[in-house]
Amino acid sequence: MKTCLIFALLLFCSSVLASKLPIDQFSKHSDYLDMTISPDGKHLLARVQHEGEVSLVFLDAKNMKIVGGVRPKEGDAIHSAQWVSDERVVYQFAEKRLRYDAPIATGELFAINVDGSKQEMLYGWRARENGDRSTRTKKREASYATPEIISLLVDDEKNILILEHPWTLEHNQWYDLRKKHSVISKLNIFNGRKTKVEVLPHPGAHAIANKFGEINFIKWHDENLEVHGAYREKRDSRWLEIVDAFGVNKDLVPTGTSNDGKKILLTGSYGKRDLNTYYVLDLTSKKLSPIFDDMVADIAYTNREPLTNMPVVGISYPGKPQYHYVEENKTAKLHKMLVEAFGEQEVNITSSTRDGKKLLVRVSSDVNPGEYYIFDTEKMGAEFIWSNRSWLDPRTMAPMQAFQFTTEDNMVIHGYLTMPLALKENEKPPMVVVIHGGPHGISETWGFNSEVQFLANRGYAVLQVNFRGSGGYGKQFEQAGYRQWGGKMIKDITDATKYVVSQGYVDGEKMCVYGASYGGYAALMASVREPELYNCTIGYVGIYDLNYAYTDSIYMKSHGGRGYFEKVLGTNARELAQFSPVNYADKIKSDVLLIHGEKDSIVSVKNAQAMLTSFEAVGKKVDYINFEKGGHGLFQEAGRRQVYAALEEFINQHINK
Repeated sequence: MKTCLIFALLLFCSSVLASKLPIDQFSKHSDYLDMTISPDGKHLLARVQHEGEVSLVFLDAKNMKIVGGVRPKEGDAIHSAQWVSDERVVYQFAEKRLRYDAPIATGELFAINVDGSKQEMLYGWRARENGDRSTRTKKREASYATPEIISLLVDDEKNILILEHPWTLEHNQWYDLRKKHSVISKLNIFNGRKTKVEVLPHPGAHAIANKFGEINFIKWHDENLEVHGAYREKRDSRWLEIVDAFGVNKDLVPTGTSNDGKKILLTGSYGKRDLNTYYVLDLTSKKLSPIFDDMVADIAYTNREPLTNMPVVGISYPGKPQYHYVEENKTAKLHKMLVEAFGEQEVNITSSTRDGKKLLVRVSSDVNPGEYYIFDTEKMGAEFIWSNRSWLDPRTMAPMQAFQFTTEDNMVIHGYLTMPLALKENEKPPMVVVIHGGPHGISETWGFNSEVQFLANRGYAVLQVNFRGSGGYGKQFEQAGYRQWGGKMIKDITDATKYVVSQGYVDGEKMCVYGASYGGYAALMASVREPELYNCTIGYVGIYDLNYAYTDSIYMKSHGGRGYFEKVLGTNARELAQFSPVNYADKIKSDVLLIHGEKDSIVSVKNAQAMLTSFEAVGKKVDYINFEKGGHGLFQEAGRRQVYAALEEFINQHINK
């Protein structure tokens, strides 16, 4: 295996910084989830979390005093919220159901003014208005669909444009499966009455609308999960696929539009490595140009110019955040200045006022869970307004160090190693390999991770690997993992583990492998492939029999679900069996802990049950935790704390024996 120089590790020796922190400081949810500034800059809205309750809060932007908000019923949550005018916000609830751990979004929209007035239910299955049906006055209708705001209709003070994804009724239950044709409707933000505008030509299609509500582009995926884009010149024109309308690459997909509707934003592959970037198509000149073209990894996020709504800053993660700028742009120059001011942190402009004079900026890092600032572009000053997880001191958190190595088949693998603080000279800590879920399209990136920090605080080095099949490093890299779930993807994880050990940073005799979802699967499969490498193995909501992907996953009900699994897993019975840990219980020598939610609809609890049966058949005793109301992960803080405590106890017991 080829290797290259990766990083210089800084070892801290302060006993104060390395003190063991309470589990709650890591298992608790963030105190804020998101924040945006109003179009006129007078107020902020934030979704704030406290003791498991997610509320909507309005703050005066001048003094940061709370001036109003919405508090849900016990156990419920504010699922999302968006400014639709200077004073009015549309929001959605997620309701607590008796059978489930996490609140579930209801597909219902509500609206309220900052001062608490004109609160109204606008949309949803319980939104029907009662009244005299003999009158000609239009009544609010019940809607069994998932809504999405796609245009604020700047020339219409009473209405917004929404995209509706109609639900499917199966066995007396409604599901959002995206099997029906999407509907465009105009929705009154004061009384909830809506008017159907049109039906899109494909199931689950998404419409790209400008601020006036004009729709000239749509995108959708077919049954094989291939993504398509289409264009029409006018409302009554025929839809043409992008490749036919403009002669561009068929893989380019529309994703946004400039405020004036004269330019369309597309995403797609760039260069020999098929890295993901953004393109702009000028509808007047028909010229297509890449916005960012100097990457070594995918563009993961963008910051946009407020007045045009077009990206001017791109962020990629070949290691720490890399910034890519549109030259000669005011917002890009301001962003550069902010990056210089905040040093080794990631800077994102999350929202702005209508005139672009005030920007809401989020600053975060691997040790900083996030801070918000209001930046005044006229006064050229940033004012601190909120710190996330204020109970955590960044100085007590452990920094992530990026690394990369080249495999025997010339695949460059990127990853991160987080070392615990206060190591003694020449001390090699035990290591936990944490494997991400997905697996395709998901990646490990530089930033704050409470689980990683918890393990590092307990004295463990933490390894995170972007094995082939992960997102973030181009289409070819992701596709290299197709039908390799239990093959080359696992070998990449093993090679990364052995590589870090070979560099002398960790104790190769004391290691545990852990993951959730695909990560749970991969943890067990890694222990199958290398029985002597790990002391312990932890699978959390993992799929252990790949056949269950086809028979017991909610994804199979959705549009394109079968096509996805056939593409990434295949249907060869022999391959599925060879890549299923349930068939190799006798190969796993390490101690095992399985964790699963009884109500998991994505990865059925049947997987954990089948794995337990296999272990029992070979006489191997394993630990098992079942959460009766848990789904594909846990929401309630009590459950999260229980998982963190179980991880600590299990790893400590088996990695140090």
